[in-house]
Amino acid sequence: MAVSYETFRGDVEVLERMEHISWRDEYGRDSYPNLYCPRYFNYLFDGLVNRDHLIAAYDDDKIVAFMAALPRMFHFRGESYRAVLACLLVTRMEAFRKGMALGLAAKAIELNKKHNYDFALLYLETGHRSSKMLAKLKAAGNPVQKVKRMSAIVRALDLERIFKAENVKWYERAAMKLFRLNTLAEKARPSHIRQYTPQDLSACHALLDKYKDTVTLTRVLSPEEVARELSHPEVAYTLVWEESGRIRGLINWALIDHVGKMAQPWAWLNHLSFGDLNPQEQRALVHSFLVEAKRQGAAGVVEWAKNYYPKGALWRNRFFPYPRSVDMLAWAFRPGLDLSDIPDVFELQI
Repeated sequence: MAVSYETFRGDVEVLERMEHISWRDEYGRDSYPNLYCPRYFNYLFDGLVNRDHLIAAYDDDKIVAFMAALPRMFHFRGESYRAVLACLLVTRMEAFRKGMALGLAAKAIELNKKHNYDFALLYLETGHRSSKMLAKLKAAGNPVQKVKRMSAIVRALDLERIFKAENVKWYERAAMKLFRLNTLAEKARPSHIRQYTPQDLSACHALLDKYKDTVTLTRVLSPEEVARELSHPEVAYTLVWEESGRIRGLINWALIDHVGKMAQPWAWLNHLSFGDLNPQEQRALVHSFLVEAKRQGAAGVVEWAKNYYPKGALWRNRFFPYPRSVDMLAWAFRPGLDLSDIPDVFELQI
């Protein structure tokens, strides 16, 4: 196999088909999020200026592996850092154990040195191939640090669709039915809560920017990044709480297909700011989001415990812990930088 590592050629549909085969082999009966769907892929990378951050391995004209690196600015303990979020690592099934992932990692390290990044972050679902590869790299002396383990928090919206699509054990089904975890009163949305418009951008950016003052590791978003992540066709949606002409809070999510026994859309919470909303208002904002996500066809909602906002409004809206988790890891390039064991993080989970 004569493999070349180069900038991704743009064959997204081929990449998605490769992902389905590879991830079904790895996940078995469990579901996985289709992060390579063209609409979600475009949502992630439409604003990417340096296309060399999309790295692929090709065997002649056939793509055999892929990884992306999204540039980021972070605020960490009083300082600003330039970083990347490494994501969407996948290898063609017949190319397993042939060094493709390590080859991509080597190219990513070259990229980070070229652009003078301080560190790279990545999410790995516990127990999977990529997690084992990073463990080997850390054991070999590379500066890999465990930043935080993030457990899944779930809200069911349609139990029957979840049971048809997901590998849910019989006792999990029984518990969900017993506690009626998909119960949702679809009452009218409060007058203060409405859909986001581009005119809200400045106020929403200001709300999210405040996290750098309260959260240990905080992504610092540009207005352009906020605009794309709060509203993107067929993917990203936002509700805001407006009162007396002022945006007091927001809740933002992305619709992502989970591929199990069948494909079902789920809503992933991305950005949430309760601003100065009181607990009753926080609960109302989350409830309005749930009603809207169900109306959009989401079978359920997923959030990951990043701990950058109080979760009381989620628990009061019948969210519950689910036994899946991801580890956020860091590869430090700046000497002496320690990102291990951080209690709270503000960033998308990809």
